Amino acid sequence: MHFEVPKAKKFKEFGGEYVMIVISILTALALEHAVQSWHHRHLAHEAADKMNAELRVTIKDVSAALAHNEKKRLAIHEMRKQLLAGIRAKTSDAELMQRFEREWQEVLRLDLDTPGLRREAWEAAVANQAVTWMPREQLERYAGAYGMMRETSGLTYNGTLTLLDMPHLMGVMSNVQMGISNPQEIYRLATQMVSAYDNLDSNLQSLNKQLQTVVDENGGAHAAQPKT
Repeated sequence: MHFEVPKAKKFKEFGGEYVMIVISILTALALEHAVQSWHHRHLAHEAADKMNAELRVTIKDVSAALAHNEKKRLAIHEMRKQLLAGIRAKTSDAELMQRFEREWQEVLRLDLDTPGLRREAWEAAVANQAVTWMPREQLERYAGAYGMMRETSGLTYNGTLTLLDMPHLMGVMSNVQMGISNPQEIYRLATQMVSAYDNLDSNLQSLNKQLQTVVDENGGAHAAQPKT
């Protein structure tokens, strides 16, 4: 059997074509990786923009709730202070209850403002995996902010119920309507209400502080870099 060894020129041509094929494949893979990286950065950046906007709305809502609650808390606190002064001065129950019906009854109406804590942007970013392409530090800040929002919702509900005995409140107000209440139980109820406002506002203030920190640190960031 006869074999003819290819000429050197043919080997060179084959080697050149092989190199070109390899370069073409590597170029295509690099372009594909670049497109995917750009897409991932775009998703992360878009998610961050939406979360920053959502957090700013939440901060605004929480600030409005704090202003409302503080005004209400101060009014109840002032009423309680004047009521206590009357009790200590031995003012008759009848006179204090007349003043309550005339000046304070509307003040004692419970009006806690608990803002809605939005999580739609975070949940969408988790669902489409955009958060996986954020830098670790940025992701940790967002996760911490939204985690605190969830905890605050629970603390708001449970803390208010713990500090404010709703059946007792309804009982006192029913006694007021029937004309059989007294300044002492009104004072105790007012003390519970002030504590409930204090607890709620303390939680909301802590939340707003953390949310503002996250917005300040992440809000000015450009497109997030993909993980490598």
